[in-house]
Amino acid sequence: MKHLRWLNVGVITTAFLLTVGASSSLKASTFDSQEVNSDNFIAVAAPFGDNKYQLLIIEQRSNQRACWQEVGSNPAIVDPLLLNFDFTGICGRSTDSNGYSIRMEGQDLGLDYLLRIVERDGELVLMGTNRMNRQAPRVEIGRTQGLSNGNFLKIELDPGWRFTRRAYQGRALGHIYLTSDTGVPATPAMSIPPNPLPPAVREPAPAETEREFIFTKPSEENTPPSVTIPTLDNPATNPQTLPPPSSNQTVPILED
Repeated sequence: MKHLRWLNVGVITTAFLLTVGASSSLKASTFDSQEVNSDNFIAVAAPFGDNKYQLLIIEQRSNQRACWQEVGSNPAIVDPLLLNFDFTGICGRSTDSNGYSIRMEGQDLGLDYLLRIVERDGELVLMGTNRMNRQAPRVEIGRTQGLSNGNFLKIELDPGWRFTRRAYQGRALGHIYLTSDTGVPATPAMSIPPNPLPPAVREPAPAETEREFIFTKPSEENTPPSVTIPTLDNPATNPQTLPPPSSNQTVPILED
């Protein structure tokens, strides 16, 4: 009975894990998107830590008060006004992957891609990177068109990118998509060999002296091979235990 009870528990646990895994893989595909007025949204590079930035998306939900203000260009410095008042019902704020994700060619990539801001060539670039496959191409989404240390900076979306809202069965949700109608670039065919071979097979074998230099410790280069330790009962088992022949030693002759 105990074995049967544990078997039932194992079956239930396996079924639960399979259900959870299936629901996770299907979750992204069940969401739709709705078009929005992009003028009501702004993507911001928010500073934190030591010259690091994270993505902040602000939404203007009502005209009661302004949620942000822009100053200058290349880069445009953003003043997040919503931090100065209770913005409930007035502004929306998304600060992590629970509030925003990438959507490309009608596919929700929130489970596959992370949104990151990196500094490159005198500006901050918003890009998506694959969570699991480091060889997968990065997806560039927008840039600040300049730098201004310690300030909130506006991220100008690249051509072909826009804001949309996640929807489920026709009902709009608070989650915001950074959306493109094109698909994720294909991974270059040569970036990951289909059947990678070990270096010794892919490359010519090195010379004997090189192989000794690489794989043999210097202290062991002149070490003789190990031998069997002789015993008193049978000293002949190891010829090295016998005294070396003397040059003056004569060979005995057997007489008839």
